[in-house]
Amino acid sequence: MSFHEKSNIAMLVLTGGVYAWYFASSAGVLFGNAVSPEEALDMTNAKMLVTVGAIIVASIVANIAIAIAAPSEASDKADERDKLVEMRGDQRGGFVLAVFALAAMAAAMTAQPYHLIANLVLAGLVVSELVKGVSKLVDYRRGV
Repeated sequence: MSFHEKSNIAMLVLTGGVYAWYFASSAGVLFGNAVSPEEALDMTNAKMLVTVGAIIVASIVANIAIAIAAPSEASDKADERDKLVEMRGDQRGGFVLAVFALAAMAAAMTAQPYHLIANLVLAGLVVSELVKGVSKLVDYRRGV
């Protein structure tokens, strides 16, 4: 298993876990009517910033740990297969991101609350990264 594949698996697990927690813990604020839209925006902004910061730190730590475990594989040299797998994953993830961008635009045009639009954009980023990661994992396992 190459460094790129190990890194992809780590990012899939981190992204899935951290953002599953974020969206599960924010669901009440996002879809409930218990608080005003301004309070909901403040509550989700703080949690969103902490979550994004946590995923950045966790991904750095995970990639360092993978590199320490197998230093000979940790070079930045990607072969032709790695480049093709990356390109295909980017294409698939980009398509999903475009769909979510259109959904966020539709939400903005229908005057939805700001916190819902912001979380729709974040969900698009997360889902596109998950699609990209799963696509890359399948391409690595099945071959391109």
